[in-house]
Amino acid sequence: MKQDMIVILDLGGEQSAQIAREVRALGVYSEIHPNDLTAQQLAALPGVRGFILNGGPNNVVDGAALEPSEAVLQSGLPVLRAFVFDTCKAEANWNMKNFIADQIELVRRQVGDKKVLLALSGGVDSSVVAALLLRAIGDQLTCVHVNHGLLRKGEP
Repeated sequence: MKQDMIVILDLGGEQSAQIAREVRALGVYSEIHPNDLTAQQLAALPGVRGFILNGGPNNVVDGAALEPSEAVLQSGLPVLRAFVFDTCKAEANWNMKNFIADQIELVRRQVGDKKVLLALSGGVDSSVVAALLLRAIGDQLTCVHVNHGLLRKGEP
């Protein structure tokens, strides 16, 4: 029986195995291949219907970014990262700087000229909230340290 297959090109992503499992859970066979897969190797794989490019924090080796060959990209097979830009016509206009600016503006609108009291444990979550609130509303923020009993010895 001929099986369709989706190829996951590993460009330094940490989730290649998870993506392969998710595709298989949908009932479609998938295989993970390295970024240096050639167009000839891709063409020799049976039943390939498309591929997913999976980049991530490990996508730079010896100062060079891992990328598929131009021949693989021009294979005519559907690519997932093309769905976003070509099919959906989405723009690459999201980044963490814009996200933070949007959240700060949202907080300013919600708080207005009121005061805010923040229970601050010193953990990551409450510290990040405190930093964002401080940037958004400045002196309108009052933080109170709360020892919830889960801090390490000497941390309070």
